Amino acid sequence: MRINDTRYGFYSYHNQANRFNIKQSSKNTPTSTEVEISSRGREMAEAMKFGQTERQNRVQELKQQIAAGTYHVDSKKIAEKMIDFWNNHSK
Repeated sequence: MRINDTRYGFYSYHNQANRFNIKQSSKNTPTSTEVEISSRGREMAEAMKFGQTERQNRVQELKQQIAAGTYHVDSKKIAEKMIDFWNNHSK
C-alpha cells in the first residue's frame, strides 16, 4: 500500500491532542462569573431601548409601503450619502 499524504495522520493526532487540552482547561475555569455594568452602560442600554421601539415602528412602516408598492427610493439622497461616505473615508 502506498501512502502519499502523510499530513492526514498528523492532523488527526493534532486534533485529538487539542480536544484533550480543551477538556483539561475547562475543568480549571470558575463555575460563576460576575459582571458589573457601569451607570453609563445602563444609560446607554436605556437609550437603545427607547430608540429600538422607534426603529421597529419605522421598519413596520417600510414593510407596509413595500407590500403596497408605494415605497419610493430617493436616488439623489442615496448618491449624496455615498459621496459623503467616500469623501470621509478616502483620506
